Amino acid sequence: MKKILALLILSVWICGSVSVVRAQEQGAGAEAQHEESPVRVIARWANFIVLFAGLAFLLRKPMSEFFKTRQTEIASGLRRAQDAQTSAQARMDEIEKRLANLTSEIENLSAAAQQESLAEREKILADAKHEVERVVEQSRQEIERVARAVEREIKEHVADQVIDRAGNALRTEMTQDDQKRIIVRFIQNL
Repeated sequence: MKKILALLILSVWICGSVSVVRAQEQGAGAEAQHEESPVRVIARWANFIVLFAGLAFLLRKPMSEFFKTRQTEIASGLRRAQDAQTSAQARMDEIEKRLANLTSEIENLSAAAQQESLAEREKILADAKHEVERVVEQSRQEIERVARAVEREIKEHVADQVIDRAGNALRTEMTQDDQKRIIVRFIQNL
């Protein structure tokens, strides 16, 4: 209600001052060549001040609400920006910490890989040594078996040769009495 009343008074005063100014302009056509009168200058300034004051009065509440809303939005934006900055700083700190740990993790992994490599190398060498020993043992056993077989064949061959020669020698040199004596000795030895 106050607003409507104030608006009505303001509009009446503006209309009145406009009509006064027009009347002065028409009556002062001849005076227009001269300077403006001080009353007219004061009336213009008064009109401006009243208009500005009326607008300020009418727009005071909406403008204060607008500025309060704007202030709240700006404060909220600043808080969000501060939260985002804090969050970004926390993430940056975490990333820097991970990067610092990454170097030590890489060194640890490298050391572990070297140890595993050495252990694997030792295992492979031990397995190879065991395999070599196994192959050597198999070869030695095979050589012994072949040597025994060859030795047996040689002995059989030599024995066959000796028996053949002895048989030939006995047939030619041995008499009937010699054969009987050998048989008797053989039977006595049994």
